[in-house]
Amino acid sequence: MNRRTRITLFTPLMACSLALGAAATGWAAAPKAAPVAAPAAAACFVELKAGDATKAIVSGEGFDKAKGKVFLDQTDGAGGGTATVGDDGKFTSGEVPAGKYKAFQNSGATATCLGGQEAQDAINQKLITAERQRGAKEGFTDGKTLAQAGNCDAEPKLNNNQNFHGLVPDNEGKKQAKEAHDQAYTSAFDAALKRYCTD
Repeated sequence: MNRRTRITLFTPLMACSLALGAAATGWAAAPKAAPVAAPAAAACFVELKAGDATKAIVSGEGFDKAKGKVFLDQTDGAGGGTATVGDDGKFTSGEVPAGKYKAFQNSGATATCLGGQEAQDAINQKLITAERQRGAKEGFTDGKTLAQAGNCDAEPKLNNNQNFHGLVPDNEGKKQAKEAHDQAYTSAFDAALKRYCTD
């Protein structure tokens, strides 16, 4: 490689490293802001009405109350409807014809509504994820509190109150959610004791 080629290649690399160094210094000096909870992604579910398989209820979350009503469009028929969004971004429709639906807002969120086993699997997974996160948070908090109080031999005490939202998970989903919570709680609890019970 001749000298001109080396200089030509080296100059942009040097400029990039200087720019990155300045940016990294800026990042390091910037104060850490509290994380902002991301809004829930738009999702919706179709649940057949008990005792009448020709009717359904559509529920959803992750919609914006400020954007007005949610429109329900039956994608496998002529049915449809509207629903009002609550302050929490959730909605529940009145009775609509059973079928497949899409929920949307004008200039807002859109979601293909899940039904049947697909909806049940999504509901189960949502609970499992929520319980795992809850277990990790509560386990670490409880472990830290006990460790800082000098109780370094404490054992985890599990809280098995599950948080149900929307459609109810099935028994297998509840079981998996409890296991996820308990494992996350115990791991986080032990991690907190290890971190704060140092000699």
